[in-house]
Amino acid sequence: MCIRDSSTVQVLVDGEVRVLGTVVANDLVLTKYSELQRKEANPENFASLSCRQGKTAWNAVQLAFDRPSDTALLRLKGAKLPALRWRVGSLPEAGAFLATPDTTAAPCGIGILSAGPYVHTRPRAFLGIRFTNPQGGPAKLDDAIEHGAARAAGLRAGDLVLEFGGKKVLDTDALRAQIQACKPGEVVEVKVRREDQEKTFRVTLGTNHSPPESGQEDVWGDLSSVRSGFQRVLQHDTVLLPAQVGGPVVDLAGDAIGINIARAGRVETLALPGSEVQRLVKSLLSQGK
Repeated sequence: MCIRDSSTVQVLVDGEVRVLGTVVANDLVLTKYSELQRKEANPENFASLSCRQGKTAWNAVQLAFDRPSDTALLRLKGAKLPALRWRVGSLPEAGAFLATPDTTAAPCGIGILSAGPYVHTRPRAFLGIRFTNPQGGPAKLDDAIEHGAARAAGLRAGDLVLEFGGKKVLDTDALRAQIQACKPGEVVEVKVRREDQEKTFRVTLGTNHSPPESGQEDVWGDLSSVRSGFQRVLQHDTVLLPAQVGGPVVDLAGDAIGINIARAGRVETLALPGSEVQRLVKSLLSQGK
């Protein structure tokens, strides 16, 4: 089977192929946000991004990202690529064959549509922190988890949270309640004491992307580090590597029905439906401007 998709690119981080990307306009690529980070985080030295298709490469800049969907919109300098062709009409029924193309003649894999669209994760505000003493007492951070909103804003282990959204934080229970009263996407100010200084950070609250543990990960092989927290998804049983998500999933006519966003289980690949992708692109492009 030959389903080469000229709307699929490889996304490189510091010269290393990290994930696939989907061309959504001549010079715009949508891909998986969490895979764009350097392996060793350095907030003062951002990763170099580029995209490649065959022997042609383009420098890329990240315009905007959406944490709940774990997507990022990239602009490719000088690119004139064909945008993705979406399937017109209703989605295939469960049991239909699907393909995941890459930049070669053969697809990454063939699978069957299992379910969708359905709500994967109930939206709730998520800061992404762990407390030194989770049972009570001062809200001192033991960790700001990877890919979480707190770490993205600059909070780190050892910070003592003094205020959240303009309200004093008395203890860990109070901070949990204050977070639960918010919605994903809200921007709040968080005041902390770091060593002998007080600092204030603007945090865009996300959703919980911490994956559920099954105990079978060693048997299944590598899974996407961010594989939860999404809203509406499709699910299919194509076995992909984490580096093979970010590109489109298509019917056997080559028309896209969604974009693969995570390998979540042994035979569980999640994709964002086309309608959700098109909404995200408009939102991210508006943010990027």
